[in-house]
Amino acid sequence: MRLVQRFVLLLFASALLMPASRLEAQVTTATLVGQLRDTSGAVIPGATVVATHEGTGVSREAVTDANGEFVLAALPSGPYTVKIELTGFKTMENRGMQLGAGQTVRQTFTLEVGTLAETVTVAGSSPLIETTASLQADSLGSQEVRELPVNRRNLTNLMSLTPGVSTSGAGDVQMNGVAAGGTGVTVDGTEANSNPEARSLAQYGGQNQISVMSLDSISEVQIVKGVLPA
Repeated sequence: MRLVQRFVLLLFASALLMPASRLEAQVTTATLVGQLRDTSGAVIPGATVVATHEGTGVSREAVTDANGEFVLAALPSGPYTVKIELTGFKTMENRGMQLGAGQTVRQTFTLEVGTLAETVTVAGSSPLIETTASLQADSLGSQEVRELPVNRRNLTNLMSLTPGVSTSGAGDVQMNGVAAGGTGVTVDGTEANSNPEARSLAQYGGQNQISVMSLDSISEVQIVKGVLPA
């Protein structure tokens, strides 16, 4: 009995000492890649960049490098206020920047010469275009999910409001003419089909328990058509 206990303890200790394996998952956050320039077009290094989620108030900070560039990765999706400060320049605030799940957004910011006490505010900017990938993607944010008139308030009828998507009476979804069997669903980056080997929205609406999810509990829906990303 003591020999068995020693073996179990040794096995447990070995498990604790083993290095953690790397886990791969689908991206559910956004990445903001920016470059900072002055009004003459010259790059500006050493500036402080703070991105604040307007819904949660959580902030992330970065400093521009020698090329005037910065990267803020793993940002939860939603609207952001980006504040940029550097001595000798006016403080700049860019409000309402919408970042969607899985997006890598590139944006150029311009600082004007002045004092930190002076602030240039940009609000209601045009939607950002993702230039880092060639996939066809439509995102429905929290406002669209909450306010669009959707029959029966279910996910299938919400998806049908985007271009290239059609639905049948049985709840099947077709995108860009591809058969319903070519449609898969992930929730928070996790496979949500009851049978991943036979992907279909019917698998999501049928046997999978996640199908009971209400639109009122969804913050964003991203619809990817054509060739799927890795």
